[in-house]
Amino acid sequence: MNHDEAMHLAGRGLAEALQAQTQEANAGLIPAVRDALEPHDANPGVGTPPMEAWEAASERLGWAGMAPPAAWGTLVLEAARVPHVVCAPGDYPQRLDVTALLKAPTAREESGGVVSAGLLESWAGQQKQPNNMVLAAGVLRVAGNRQAAAQMLQRAIADGAHSDHVANLQGALAFDAGDMKKAHACWTLLPEGPTRWHNLGLLAWLTGEPARELFTKARAGIDERDPWHHLAALYADVASD
Repeated sequence: MNHDEAMHLAGRGLAEALQAQTQEANAGLIPAVRDALEPHDANPGVGTPPMEAWEAASERLGWAGMAPPAAWGTLVLEAARVPHVVCAPGDYPQRLDVTALLKAPTAREESGGVVSAGLLESWAGQQKQPNNMVLAAGVLRVAGNRQAAAQMLQRAIADGAHSDHVANLQGALAFDAGDMKKAHACWTLLPEGPTRWHNLGLLAWLTGEPARELFTKARAGIDERDPWHHLAALYADVASD
């Protein structure tokens, strides 16, 4: 099975796919197949069950019982894959672009288009609970609508959203914009734990600092049944010491 085929198992078998890639890396197989990797699909979300992506984007990050927007399936189908998935509300490990990650582990991705702008903004605007507004802002971010995400986040802040959720998403938006200094300032406000370690690991990795220990800590702090565990494990294998 090649890496593209493995990624089509994302959702039902994301964890298993990433474990398989880790084993290939350990066995020295990845360098032998890198040149054979094809660009990711035009529809990168094919093979990712939307509800499994939603669980990773919400319940696994502290939002239990919140229903996804009606356009979530479209978002999962059309949202850009990225090599560096931030552990932030609304984001999910199934969005990983393995091909880009293996070809150029520290190259920054370019912004994609906006997905389902009207439907998602309408859904986000219906949220009344401050922390749910943060999750809605995170969904808008993943959809590529960063301006609307920032506006929704400001609403959440004004209504008293949890400071850790706010700082995490502020860091994610700064990371997307290439403002590593601001992202670092935001993520160092987070309590010690997998989210902090994962995101600071991304920053360290992309700025040439040792990152493996941070990803290893993140992996160890997350249940093995959680796809975030296996994403951190993959990053730990690929990242610098």
